[in-house]
Amino acid sequence: MDRTFLPLLATIMVLVVNAAANIVPINGLNTGQLSDLYPTGFTPPGYVFGIWSVIYLGLLAFGIAAWRGAPRLRARIAEIQIPYLINALGNAAWIFVWHYRLIAVSVVVMLVILATLIVIFTRLQRLSAPTITEFLCVDGVFAIYFGWISSATLINVATLFFDLQWYPFGLSMDQWALATVCAATGIYVWMGAVTRSAVYCGVFVWAAVGIYSGEPTVTEPVRIAALSGAVAVSACLLWTLFMPRPRALFRGP
Repeated sequence: MDRTFLPLLATIMVLVVNAAANIVPINGLNTGQLSDLYPTGFTPPGYVFGIWSVIYLGLLAFGIAAWRGAPRLRARIAEIQIPYLINALGNAAWIFVWHYRLIAVSVVVMLVILATLIVIFTRLQRLSAPTITEFLCVDGVFAIYFGWISSATLINVATLFFDLQWYPFGLSMDQWALATVCAATGIYVWMGAVTRSAVYCGVFVWAAVGIYSGEPTVTEPVRIAALSGAVAVSACLLWTLFMPRPRALFRGP
């Protein structure tokens, strides 16, 4: 049975659920309003979350390519179809548990989303270098998605600590925010060095600049850490461009 339509169907489901979350909205509050109820000390301003528009547009292209793409493109997508379907279910489920303010459950679901993206990203890294079309419809899309969920997971964990009114090691919210931004910088630099993914690194730079220039509730030390992190990861990003992985980034048109 031909199941190449499933990624597109899953993507449409995700888009519908996310649209409903803000249009209906689910449980009376939209996603942004709920986020405001759980400050973290480093949550970037609303415009930064506009990256979801890029991610969803890319996932829509991915779904269409899985259904109607060239054989080589569909063969590449087949390698990651199952983890993507799990990811899409997780994405939709997260919206519901978040809107019903089941914060601990939302962290568990977010970890499932992150795990599926680790599997997808790793499998794509092991395949032959993508063509430009494959990069635009598959590899680049999931590099952005993985990059953003890496940050979103840290935000989600911080919202749980706020909900519990407890932070590890006796830290305050702002101290935890500072530690998180510093840790995130290390994670993205390490990932950039290992994977040579400039796109993955670019997502952190986008978020970190937003933290630095955005919400007035962010403390000065966190702003400085975010700016320093953006500089460090930008340097890593440039290094990935000049020192790519042994295989070429693109193969033919």
